Amino acid sequence: MANLFAVRAFELVCVVAWLVGLVWVWRSRNSLYAGVYFGSSTLMVFDWIFNTSWFFKVIYDPQFIPLWTIQGVVQPVALVANYAFFFGVPVLLFVRARDAMDRRFGGWGYLVVFLVGALLDVSFEIPMVKLGLWTYYQQPQYLIGGLPYSNVWYSGLLFVACYGAARLAVRWAGSLKDRLPEREERWRGFGMGAAAIWSAFYASMSVQLIWYGLAQPWVQGPRPF
Repeated sequence: MANLFAVRAFELVCVVAWLVGLVWVWRSRNSLYAGVYFGSSTLMVFDWIFNTSWFFKVIYDPQFIPLWTIQGVVQPVALVANYAFFFGVPVLLFVRARDAMDRRFGGWGYLVVFLVGALLDVSFEIPMVKLGLWTYYQQPQYLIGGLPYSNVWYSGLLFVACYGAARLAVRWAGSLKDRLPEREERWRGFGMGAAAIWSAFYASMSVQLIWYGLAQPWVQGPRPF
């Protein structure tokens, strides 16, 4: 069991980061950006699926404040905020800088985004695993610092997929010729932004399932499902 102070400190940092991101997106007055942040703020169902015994097979420390608990398994509020910020603000910053990225890196810009997402996961998750905030139940040869090494490329894949989908949504929104009433225009942008994140996660999860189907790296653990 993790130190309670570490759990509460992590929760505080995640919620504050989410609030900072929310204020930044609100001030942007961009409905598509708001949709992206809404999409990243509603990824808790994906996280719940990822944590199951046929994917990550991970257990969060039971001291986390739960969004819900099923069969003794906690879905922490903090991880909702964490996913929201991680796949919201950095992705939007890359989208805003897309023209500069294209000029500097060309098509290699997508690789840059992939590598940033992968490195952020390593630098963030290994310390959290060491602190005992969550535990992966996979065979030792599939772990690095307690983190499944497959999470490294998976984080990169999720990151670049969100970037690519959000970037495409911005482009499509700008190329639409039919002008709608202002309110409908805002909702269209909002929906396109949210759908970009959800579709990126669904596509990435489908690809990662191939790895887990081939490797099946799990060990016995306390998860009931």
